[in-house]
Amino acid sequence: MLKILRNKKTAKKVWIGLAIIIIPAFTLWGFGSSSRSREESASAGKIFGKNVSNLEFKNAIAATRTSAIMQFGDNFSKIEKYLNLEGQAWERLILLQEAKKRKLNVSDKEVIETIQKMSYFQKKSSFDNKAYVEILRYVFRLQPRTFEEQMRQNLTLAKLYSQVTDGVKIEDSQIRQEWLKKNEELSIYYIAALFAEFAKKIKPDDKEISAYYDKNKDIFKEPPSLNLEYILTESDTESKKITDLINKKYDLEKISKELNLAKKETGLFKQYAPPSALKIPQETLTLVSSLKEGQPVPIVKVDKTYYVYALKEKKPAEIPGLAEVKDRIKEIIVDEESRKIAQAKIKECADKLKKEQFNRIASASAYGFKTGQTKFFKSGDQLDILGQGKVFWENAKKLKENQVSDIFSDPNGYYIIKLKANKPVDEEKFAKEKKEFGDNMLSSEKNKVFGKFTDEIKKKALL
Repeated sequence: MLKILRNKKTAKKVWIGLAIIIIPAFTLWGFGSSSRSREESASAGKIFGKNVSNLEFKNAIAATRTSAIMQFGDNFSKIEKYLNLEGQAWERLILLQEAKKRKLNVSDKEVIETIQKMSYFQKKSSFDNKAYVEILRYVFRLQPRTFEEQMRQNLTLAKLYSQVTDGVKIEDSQIRQEWLKKNEELSIYYIAALFAEFAKKIKPDDKEISAYYDKNKDIFKEPPSLNLEYILTESDTESKKITDLINKKYDLEKISKELNLAKKETGLFKQYAPPSALKIPQETLTLVSSLKEGQPVPIVKVDKTYYVYALKEKKPAEIPGLAEVKDRIKEIIVDEESRKIAQAKIKECADKLKKEQFNRIASASAYGFKTGQTKFFKSGDQLDILGQGKVFWENAKKLKENQVSDIFSDPNGYYIIKLKANKPVDEEKFAKEKKEFGDNMLSSEKNKVFGKFTDEIKKKALL
């Protein structure tokens, strides 16, 4: 335990750097895991071929919880159930092992200085020992020794992050380009072949719908349907007993009777669309569907509840009859035909516009297109008729004066545009925002690089 820290009161500036560097990275990562209660000395899993004890894993979960409290503050209790703390704990252990391989170490002095600067423990701009002890006890629920070791690990991970991302750079030209995407305003003339406009005139008859069904039956094939039995408990003790009985080859009926736990049913559902209230992991569904009826799969924990499932009934994949999918087929035909018509007509219109002035939009209107001009808009704006402005902004930005765009599309239609005007860029505003904007860009890029690095390390660790 760092006794010096708790006896020393030195004035320091409020410190938040560690939270900025370390904590966001943990909240971006996560992979599924299900921990089962074991003795602390037993293995919770393996990384890099070596066993990780339940005690190590438990400590790693506690550390990720501390980091989450530091990041989310009072909101932690509201969002805790949405955080994959177990997945983050495994990643923490993997990354710490990688840091150890790289011989990255943190001294007592670094830990002391870091904690002294943390705003949580400041009083009148100085480290306060009483506040330190009380916050650890009542907020983080940790002994000082434990918290200090967590901080040592966090600083180690920060060094790993810095080492991996040290070469990441952002050029001034990239900063300006991205800033312009968010801030530069322009306006356009447009011709829009909207699918919805042509869809209004398409009325598939029964003969067309039947022919489409006969030709494309397989695309309507539905997955197997499952009906699962399950028992649940919030008791850690009962969950241990369930695991023991599963290992003894008890079926779900016997487990239910042995522990006097009620057996329930999900009712039939499509294999890839389980009841949302139960949050059944997909790997559990895959496993349970391959077992005999009544044979339980390993227990899983969702939020604070343990579940054990077994298959009661399985209906094979099937192709529904025409009557069941008639409306869907009608929608598909209308969608496909409206796209074909819109594409053909806008190509014809584009050929004609090559011979005429773009602003003579009467010819475009004759094709059934929407035509007009926009107000000034940014890339992130929503345009009244056209929808999301990004694709229009990006295409307009490529155009020279009086140049007509090639045909381009978005989910709503096909378009031809011409740049109407650009608003002059506010260079003074860019100069004021450049540093912060660039710092955010750099941070984002570093997170991408470190995320990719983490994914690669996880694959190696779990081989």
